[in-house]
Amino acid sequence: MSAAATAPAGAQLPSRARGNAMISVLALSCFVFGCAYQYILGVPDQVAEIVGIDLSQVSLMMGVYGVCNAIGTPLLVMALTPRGPKTLLLVSLALMAAGMAVCAATPIYSIILAGRAIMGVGNGSFAATAYIAASRIAGPARSASAMSNVALGFSASFVFALPAARVLRDVITWQQAYWVLVAAAAFAFIVIALAVKIPDVPTSSSSSSQRATDVLRVFKNPCVVLPLACTALMFVGYASMNTYITPFMEGVLPDPTWVSGALFAFGLMSMVGSKASGWAADRFGSAPAVIGCVALQAATLVALGASTGSWAAALVAACLWTGISWGFLPAQNSFIMLNAGDDAAFAVSLSNSSLQLGSALGAFVAGGFIVCLPLSAMPFLSAAFTLVAVVAEVAALRLARRR
Repeated sequence: MSAAATAPAGAQLPSRARGNAMISVLALSCFVFGCAYQYILGVPDQVAEIVGIDLSQVSLMMGVYGVCNAIGTPLLVMALTPRGPKTLLLVSLALMAAGMAVCAATPIYSIILAGRAIMGVGNGSFAATAYIAASRIAGPARSASAMSNVALGFSASFVFALPAARVLRDVITWQQAYWVLVAAAAFAFIVIALAVKIPDVPTSSSSSSQRATDVLRVFKNPCVVLPLACTALMFVGYASMNTYITPFMEGVLPDPTWVSGALFAFGLMSMVGSKASGWAADRFGSAPAVIGCVALQAATLVALGASTGSWAAALVAACLWTGISWGFLPAQNSFIMLNAGDDAAFAVSLSNSSLQLGSALGAFVAGGFIVCLPLSAMPFLSAAFTLVAVVAEVAALRLARRR
């Protein structure tokens, strides 16, 4: 694995216990950021009422967040990479806290959109850098497992944030909840500044011309570009199904009230998938783990579409699909870092951008699809995109082996 991805052989790694503690801080910070993203999805009606907008306009808050996440993340990472991952983590935390504070402090819609834009850049940059930092702290032997622990923070927020939003909606407003998250982000900033030490690696020139050359090198590397395309296609498939997973399950389950329990089960499976993929990548290699995740996702989507006549089979298939989908990113980032060399930080930030753009395109595709065909056919559409992602990943693996 490259020096940019993990600490070099001569670097002094922290003890395993201290390293695990530092990785846990990164994972908990990701949990906070995930909650900030997910919380308003649980109370969109409350958001619309407080801000004084139509319910449909709440979706623009999510769209601005995603676009700024996708575009702003690689720009910020490219600008601050020469200063090291710790600086990037702290700047990202500060941006996220500032964005949440802006959203919490005003009912003015345009200002809230600006706050969401700041949050998007901060969240994406922190996530991309946390993967790099965790891999360096853990060392090459446990790199993918460390990244899966970071992903576990995001998947845990998927389990917690939406149910918490529904329970707390009559107790506090969404803006008051954001102030709690601002305090949590500030605490994480202090802990990371004082207690997290990331092993140093050799760095190349940090001049503007050199960084521009580094960017071009990443885009000329097919072993990075093809996995990025795979990530985008995989999340087109994931988002197209996930956008309408609630009405889909309502139509499958015998009682619509069971959907809340199903969503909770999906959240638990996302945590299992995040953890399992890291172990698989360290045990069998990142490339086989990624190809396995994407191929199994396509298989479970086909099974989900074929089992709508049996609610039990459909529920099992949906749970497996969710777990496998969330297991994809840690293994994929490990593979990208392995092939990106000294440009690993920028390449992983592009992976985050591919995720965001793929998710946005998937939601758009799903909206057009259900106008023409029944919702029961959605899993097969998602599977088609995922199968194309398998082809891109296999091509990347073959090129990597030749190199």
